[in-house]
Amino acid sequence: MNGYLGTLEAVVYFKNYRDSAHPEGYLMLAPYSDFPTPRGYSREVARTLSEIDRLQFILIEQERRECEAEMLHDEAILGRKQREITDRLRQRMVSSSTSPYDRDLIAAYLQLREEKREKHRQRFMERNMYLHARENDTPRNRSTHDEKVSLDRVNF
Repeated sequence: MNGYLGTLEAVVYFKNYRDSAHPEGYLMLAPYSDFPTPRGYSREVARTLSEIDRLQFILIEQERRECEAEMLHDEAILGRKQREITDRLRQRMVSSSTSPYDRDLIAAYLQLREEKREKHRQRFMERNMYLHARENDTPRNRSTHDEKVSLDRVNF
């Protein structure tokens, strides 16, 4: 808390207006409050809880869109290979030269693999991105202007 009722420590972030690497309006959090503003971005600050909540919502949606695009790209590339492997395993499973034990093993593997894939896809889509300043307090002995880590807090 910074001493003003209804406000928190300022959350510094950058908004893209000219960087071709990201779409216009793309937001990036500053790693620490004195971090220099990147070229093509404007420096913005969220101070109140509602501003921080709005910033967090935008960052979550932005991250979700990027993750979905990455997942679709990965599925397009890896999907064909996975289908080939699955087809080969199914052919081996129905082959007369495959032992009953191997058939059961392949069937269990294919079922487990499909269950895990869907489970991890769902986890990937549900994952929450938390804004550090919204969810955690800054440690007492650290200023928001510093970029430092206390290894005693990390390695407990």
